[in-house]
Amino acid sequence: MDARVIIQEALIQKGFGSVGFNSGRLCRVLPSNEYSDDFLKKNILLVRHGRTDWNDAHRFQGRTDVPLNAAGRVQAEKVAARLAGWSVDVIYTSPMTRARETAAAIAAPHGKSPVVLDDLTEVNFGSWEGLFLEQVREQNEERFQEWLLNPFFCMPERAETWDTIRARAERLKETVLRSSYQRVIMVSHGGTIRALFAVLLGFDPRTVWNVKTFNCALSGIEVRKNQSFLAFSNDVLHLDKNLEGIPLPVW
Repeated sequence: MDARVIIQEALIQKGFGSVGFNSGRLCRVLPSNEYSDDFLKKNILLVRHGRTDWNDAHRFQGRTDVPLNAAGRVQAEKVAARLAGWSVDVIYTSPMTRARETAAAIAAPHGKSPVVLDDLTEVNFGSWEGLFLEQVREQNEERFQEWLLNPFFCMPERAETWDTIRARAERLKETVLRSSYQRVIMVSHGGTIRALFAVLLGFDPRTVWNVKTFNCALSGIEVRKNQSFLAFSNDVLHLDKNLEGIPLPVW
């Protein structure tokens, strides 16, 4: 019997799965639905959408489809200029108009079309959508303070639960891991980006809202199958007027 066949059979019996030889070197053959820690590394840039009139007025937006305002469109152009030189394989976006407008600006210099992922949409704030923060505070000060301390677990009536939010973030993680794309931009929303911090980085969902995520801010995460690393968070250098025209690093 060929020595290579003996080695293959021995390794399979030891639980190494399918193995083979490539140019004389032993290698493991991975099924199409399995990923290898040895070769898997994804760089994800999370981008929050630009400003809207509701952001400026401190109103709960959630699933309400509010477009960018003039300031938000300027922010989108600035983040697009910063990312124009960053090699990207795919640009995913929430289906909400404010996110799609931001993603379109980012995609233009790359000659790409953003890919809509429904799971990138914002958290549904139920009965609070459309209300001003002060309105909610006046209606029920105690409930509002509880929400400020623990948003994902003190949501209003008819709002999305943490279980469904987490499930969306888990599906987004799988989308990235199972794709062939190595450098990914995701344009989303404050609540969903924080949920991704919790799922990708292991942050406590009860305190992850303490992480600030400004409009058109960049956050960089290096993702592997079993571990992820936060490279930077809430980077808004491109929005600083004093830095206009100065090349800024990305990642």
